[in-house]
Amino acid sequence: VGLFFNHFFPHIVPRPEAFAIVGMAGFFSGCAHAPFSTIIMVSEMTGGYGLLLPTMWVSTITFVLGRPWKLYIKQVRNRLESPAHRGDFLVDVLEGMRVADVYDKSVNYKLIPESTSLEDIVHILAETKQHYFPVVDTQNHVIGIFSADDVRSYLYDPTLWKLANARDVMNGRIVAVTPEDDLNTAIRCFTAIAIDELPVVDATDRGVLLGTLRHKETIAAYNRRLMEFKKAAADHE
Repeated sequence: VGLFFNHFFPHIVPRPEAFAIVGMAGFFSGCAHAPFSTIIMVSEMTGGYGLLLPTMWVSTITFVLGRPWKLYIKQVRNRLESPAHRGDFLVDVLEGMRVADVYDKSVNYKLIPESTSLEDIVHILAETKQHYFPVVDTQNHVIGIFSADDVRSYLYDPTLWKLANARDVMNGRIVAVTPEDDLNTAIRCFTAIAIDELPVVDATDRGVLLGTLRHKETIAAYNRRLMEFKKAAADHE
């Protein structure tokens, strides 16, 4: 094409070799689905920006028209399916979701007064399927938390059942989230302390328990949002 126009219209197309460079850029852009990197490569190869505009036009056209085909056998359709971007996409999705949309607001969550004896705690464990138990003071503010696993070590020593209370078995260093936190923050908390439930507390008064956030609910919410993105991407194609 370049030689043709150069032969008949030399005053319009004085440099036919430019057509070869732009043509190669268009071919690679369409086959590799990488228009931006192609434009940058042409600028680097020519040492200037004289071919920037025609390269942008050709690369854009071949990219749009060549979307049904691909050069690489294992090339994925978009960033959503790319293993290289999967970690970034996970963080992006989780940061766009709030704890308020996921956590359990159940009012039936069993709270343990700090003075509750270990004997009573053992009976409570037998009567409920709850695994984590927030400990509250006389003002009903959360001051600690313990799990069924924390109590298990005391089960074989009945002499302690009347001596120890909730304060003795609880963990006073509470890792909690608020409804305004994003799910990426929650996932970091789950990972840092290796637990399956997080207390959800009021943002203005962290002693007020609002509910709990379970790890499995967080993952389920992420999977639902991921399926929505995949469906939207498929519909867009």
